[in-house]
Formats: sequence, structure tokens, C-alpha cells
Amino acid sequence: MNAISAEDLVRADYYAVLSRLFFAPPDETLLATLADAGNVTEQGALPAAWNALCAAAGTSSAESAKEEYDALFVAIGKPRVVLYASWHLTGFMMEKPLARLRDDLAELGLARSAEILEPEDHFAALMDSMRHLLLDVSRSESDRLALQQGFFSKHIATWHENLCDAIDNQPEARLYRGVAGFVRAFFAVEKVLR
Repeated sequence: MNAISAEDLVRADYYAVLSRLFFAPPDETLLATLADAGNVTEQGALPAAWNALCAAAGTSSAESAKEEYDALFVAIGKPRVVLYASWHLTGFMMEKPLARLRDDLAELGLARSAEILEPEDHFAALMDSMRHLLLDVSRSESDRLALQQGFFSKHIATWHENLCDAIDNQPEARLYRGVAGFVRAFFAVEKVLR
């Protein structure tokens, strides 16, 4: 069994929070947990972005978060903010980026659960995949890092700025503007690890 560093456990937690926030609107428990976690005193862009996200969570209710989530990410046609890599990379859903992602996931032994209807290139699913790569103790630390680097570079770094820009451009974004700011700061650190 290969040990996981304290830093990687924190990174995995950040990926879990992002996955949860983009999969569905946060409930009162998650909002309260985030609000209570926003007292990081370290200096730097990442702690500041975390504190801003937690402050936004502290001023949100489950009802307002659901309204915001639905306004941004849910629609019968195209939502205001699309959460799929294929769309951001090609302008269409279910395109080559999704096929490449499915191939890479199959190589890693990962697949979408039958209960999940969303394609694998949904931002929340990509966050779950990164979390898995961080916590996969069946692989050596060097193998885990190489897989994380490759996956992040190929499937996340290519489009996450477009997603954050799309969120920032929506007047309805309050909580999710804080989420987008945290994504930017966290991924700036993640890029350095590459």
C-alpha cells in the first residue's frame, strides 16, 4: 500500500468540494460547512480564494444556491453556462474530447456509473476522476503523480478558464463567482505541480 501525503489529501478534498458544487446545488449542510471553513490566515491567492468562496457560502441559503445553480447550469436547451469539456473545446456536445476522455478513463479502469446520466466530460465528473487519481493507493506515488499530470493537462487545463469566464460573465452568479475564483486559484497551483 502506497501512502498518500497530507498535501495530496488536501488536494483530494478540494477536488471533492468542487465536484459536489458542480454536480448539484449545495444544501444547507455544505453551505454551513464551507462558511465555517473560511478562516484561513495564510497569505496568497489560494487561501484568499478559499476564504472568498467560504464567505459566499456563508451568505447563501440552500434555496438561493439552488436558484443560482438552476439559472446558470440547467436549461431545456443550452444553459447559460455549459459544464461539459466537449462543448467548451469544440462548440458541440458529445464530440472527440469526450471520446478521448472515455478512452483514457477505460485505460485507468474507470467508467461512468449506470445511474449517472451525465456524460463523463461534465466538470464534476472530471473533479471526481482527479480525486480518484490522488487517492489510488494501488499505484506508487510517482505513478499517481504522472497520471494526475497527464489527466489534468489533457482534460481540464484545456478549458477550465473558459468555464470560469462563462460563470464570471453571468450577473446571477454570486456563490458560483466565488467557486470560479477558487477554481482559478486552485488550478494555478495544480499547473505548477505539472
